[in-house]
Amino acid sequence: MNGLEELFEKAAPKAGIQGTWFAARWQPDIATGEMLNIGVGFVSSEGDLTLKLLNDFSRLECLFDSSNAAFHAELACQVVEECLRANPYRRGKLLAGITIDDRGFAQGSDNQSIVGRLYSEVITLGKPRSVKGKRKPFSPVSRDTAYESLKVYLKKSLKLDYERHVPKNPFLEINDSFGREKLYLPFQKEEGVATLASAAYADPYRVKSQLYEGFRSVEIALKNKISKGAALFVVLPGEGLSKEAFESLEKEFEEFYAFVRRHDIHMESHGNLIELGDSVINWCQGKAA
Repeated sequence: MNGLEELFEKAAPKAGIQGTWFAARWQPDIATGEMLNIGVGFVSSEGDLTLKLLNDFSRLECLFDSSNAAFHAELACQVVEECLRANPYRRGKLLAGITIDDRGFAQGSDNQSIVGRLYSEVITLGKPRSVKGKRKPFSPVSRDTAYESLKVYLKKSLKLDYERHVPKNPFLEINDSFGREKLYLPFQKEEGVATLASAAYADPYRVKSQLYEGFRSVEIALKNKISKGAALFVVLPGEGLSKEAFESLEKEFEEFYAFVRRHDIHMESHGNLIELGDSVINWCQGKAA
């Protein structure tokens, strides 16, 4: 097979995806021994990992009548993401109270649809809460959920350029004078790196944390001369927020936008992931404003 045939074979759509899936489980109270499913993942036969972890912890707050449970569950999700991104085949106990349970074979039309189906079947805590007499409840979107959706869109749009702009591992480890750092840089181009952050939460403190974590990745990349340019793409909240929450987030976001621009970092934000994906494509291809 010559080089041209290999390129066309690589770009050709596949009839179906096969692989194995797992459930991420968390034990909120060691004394009771109860385990809760907080996420699912799928590893294709080619070794590609797709994760979907719990990002709405309101059911946990009701279950335990405390925000502490939600806080610890979010930390558990972060541990799962870090460990599985580093090694998609890791199984068993990650830390005390956090395990990865191998569930066997799975298949479907694409990675995202497989994980979406498994998540809806297994993660009961992730089902949106209906509020009687009110409009559709707000649904948060985590960085990881947005990243997985963007990968699907970018793969279809960038075609043969996909692997050049979307590295298989979105994390980059560096060592500088301050020690070891793990940067989240899921997009790249010649002389440029970009990160992704989610502001699609109702809690302004969580939004602020997510935004500045994203800024930190690109700022460190620039300071260590990993690239000459950097960009930050932000997922904005969709419908369902109260007027008070929206106004609070709007003020927070305006301040952050001004802060980022003062550091000469390109930034774009959208509530629609297709529009955000188009912005990433334009940046990768050098068409960003």
